[in-house]
Amino acid sequence: MQRLRRLISPLAIAIALAVAIGFLVEDSAADLENLVFTSRQDRVRLIVPRGWRASDLPSYPGLLLWMARSQPQGQIELTSEAFTRELFCSWPVPCRTSHDPLPARYACAVRAKLEALRMRVGPTEAGPRETEAAGLPSVSFEYDDGKRFLRHAIAMSSDRAFSLVLSAPTGDARATHGRAFEQALRTLQLLTPEETARAAGIDAAAPAAGDATGDAGPVDAGLIDGAILDGGVVFESAPAPSINPVGPCTK
Repeated sequence: MQRLRRLISPLAIAIALAVAIGFLVEDSAADLENLVFTSRQDRVRLIVPRGWRASDLPSYPGLLLWMARSQPQGQIELTSEAFTRELFCSWPVPCRTSHDPLPARYACAVRAKLEALRMRVGPTEAGPRETEAAGLPSVSFEYDDGKRFLRHAIAMSSDRAFSLVLSAPTGDARATHGRAFEQALRTLQLLTPEETARAAGIDAAAPAAGDATGDAGPVDAGLIDGAILDGGVVFESAPAPSINPVGPCTK
């Protein structure tokens, strides 16, 4: 428990969760341009909320994007991992055999680990319609240990599991940043095959990237036309899982 608390810091909360829960994460190539974040390997993009500083963190396995706001203090991290049979079979039996959608079953597994660590965990809520329409159904829930107050969203595609985690020092700060968190979650989208193909044929010369480290950016936390997002970036398709992750698990 003390080790977990040391790991749960503003810059490492998402990684700490992956380590504490025992789930594996992978490296992922990514780009951050004009506050539009694109992970080429994971075929996903997200728009940084206005007023948040942002940085992609390729040196941290599985941690795709870090965003921060100082008044009040708050951080949001985006992580990604492959949805494999190994991951599915690591979930408790009641979670993986539930008839709930996969994001809710994954949340069930995360909640079980957090509750075992005596974290206070709130109810699981359905995610926004925008992510489901974009092929990334999601759920979210809140939890805290009295020192860090978090909101955790889980969104899943057929081959990837994404976590968006908001961390704040107080419950009030978490509530204040709730709107920005939901805005970021609503903009989480998979790249379409058409976008991938179109981007692959675009000349590599791209407009100069904007400054993604300031307190405000030109891109609002809303959906942006795909032609703008595709400019000069070559997207790599993540390989489809060779084995269907969902199925009987044997020891």
